[in-house]
Amino acid sequence: MSKPDLAIFDLDNTILNCDSDYSMINYLVEINLLDETVKSKNDKFIKDYQRGQLDFNQYTKFALKPYEGKTKDEINEIILPFVKRIIEPMINVFALKLIHDHRDKGHTILLASATNELIVKPIAQRLDINHVIGTKVEFKDNKCSGEFIPPSALGKGKLKLVEAWMRAHQYSNFSGVTFYSDSINDLPLMEVVQFPKAVNPDIKLEAIANERGWEVIYLPII
Repeated sequence: MSKPDLAIFDLDNTILNCDSDYSMINYLVEINLLDETVKSKNDKFIKDYQRGQLDFNQYTKFALKPYEGKTKDEINEIILPFVKRIIEPMINVFALKLIHDHRDKGHTILLASATNELIVKPIAQRLDINHVIGTKVEFKDNKCSGEFIPPSALGKGKLKLVEAWMRAHQYSNFSGVTFYSDSINDLPLMEVVQFPKAVNPDIKLEAIANERGWEVIYLPII
């Protein structure tokens, strides 16, 4: 029996009308768990990401610092209200339709995001997506160490993690695989799937998609 086709979705600015990592830092400032001064660092990191020039090691240490020393339960007490209040209104209903269309065809849905899994997994649960890849977070003695477990789920790292997931789920190649993303950072994965789809793409990805004849999808943001 053949495997069902696989549809892979990026999260930030693809399914969501925002960047969840960036929004999380601003939320932590809002609820007084981080100082206002971190906003300028957050702004710099998001600009580097958008240019495809993010120092992921440096950024992840910055993004995970608020959770250092906390248990998963303590972290969820912070993140679950964030998902409900900040993320839910940012879910693009037109992206949801793309997901539902694949589900209706019996396809397997995989969410693959560079954002750390502490944030990605609760969002995936809200989206009713069971298969999830995010940047893995290290825990020591049941407490967050503030470090991530390589590879990151960014760029070539995302491709490696998707390949590992596919092997574990008996997908032998990228035939029949669709990938939706907005970001030039996802080019390594876009280049290997059979059906790359650029969703509300950044300038660099849009240019490459047009040059290579990939489908470009402009979803309304409401």
